[in-house]
Amino acid sequence: MLPVYLDANQFKALYINLTCKLNKRLIKFVLLNKRLIKKMEETKISDKRDYILDVAERLFAEQGFEAISVREISKAAEINIAMVSYYFGSKEKLYEDVINRKLISSDTIAKSVEQHTSSMDKLFAMVDLYIEKFFERRLFQNIIFREMAMNQRTAMAEKITVQVHKNFLLAYDIIQTGIDNKEFKKVDIELTVMSIIGIVLMYTTSGTMACKIL
Repeated sequence: MLPVYLDANQFKALYINLTCKLNKRLIKFVLLNKRLIKKMEETKISDKRDYILDVAERLFAEQGFEAISVREISKAAEINIAMVSYYFGSKEKLYEDVINRKLISSDTIAKSVEQHTSSMDKLFAMVDLYIEKFFERRLFQNIIFREMAMNQRTAMAEKITVQVHKNFLLAYDIIQTGIDNKEFKKVDIELTVMSIIGIVLMYTTSGTMACKIL
């Protein structure tokens, strides 16, 4: 028998809301993915630094940090190799900037949830933000997962882990406040947060697989 983490109706509402939002984003993401990529490739790039970061992110996500050289990044971006050095100095700094640019910060989540009063609405807002960012940053998530799994750059892995833990604590506090305010029944908060994260990861991973198939 599965443990009950929230009131049955609350959990059902959360699950249905989460599933519907994820399904809608998944369908939209799959249908528009190739067209959006093509449009991005055809768009005249005005900000060279962001453009290099975009290209580097794609290559790092597809092949990993060790497998890609600055020369290959320059070739893919169709720029002089000196431009990469000019903006970033080294491949390591470029990689660090790729991660820093899109890592979801606890400040971003806090701003999203502070507009709401009830714990349930705050939880929905946090989930909505994660869904949005995961689909917007599909390739970027590959970098994060690989970095945390391989743990070859200890400082970077620790930075990612610290930020993920901060975000986890925000969700934990939201649910704890809901329990204190009698919005939620007393639950195993850690398992509840992990269950929500698992649903998000399952659907966003499905989106990635669907795009590859189509």
